[in-house]
Amino acid sequence: MEPISAAGIKAGGSIASALINRFKPAGVARTGSPEDRAQAYRRFMDAINGNILPSHWIRQLHSSGYGSQDSLVSHLLARQTEANIELMCALDGVRLCAPEYVIAKAEDVMKAWAPNTEVDGQEFTATVQAATNARMAFLNAARHDLDYNPKWWQFLARRKEKAFLKSQTAQTSRSAS
Repeated sequence: MEPISAAGIKAGGSIASALINRFKPAGVARTGSPEDRAQAYRRFMDAINGNILPSHWIRQLHSSGYGSQDSLVSHLLARQTEANIELMCALDGVRLCAPEYVIAKAEDVMKAWAPNTEVDGQEFTATVQAATNARMAFLNAARHDLDYNPKWWQFLARRKEKAFLKSQTAQTSRSAS
């Protein structure tokens, strides 16, 4: 009788675990692991940085008199196209694994950077500045999501951080004078 009861318990446990594993609450956002999210955030940051430089150099070359037939400009245009593709793929990676507030900040970066192909001169500088500000807001949201900032109960970490910042400020003021 003992083998039958052990088999019955095992079968009952299997059924119970199958039912528990099937339960997924509705309305709960599923995000990737912290490592997946950090990798997606890094890829997005690299892609936006890699997108700004070719745009800048294309404008510099056009303003200095190089024609669009020049091989350097052609190379930069090809690099710009690759960078745009990488940026869109990186944004999709963020959309795949990040929570909503980080996705919103990533899309704000895209909105700020989108008009870069239509603007020239000072407008381009303003677009780069707006994209940089949006990128920093994205970075802060990503840091918050990944819990990189010390918590209120981690008073030693906060104390070390304040001491480090104070020493950096002192070194900067000494080197400036």
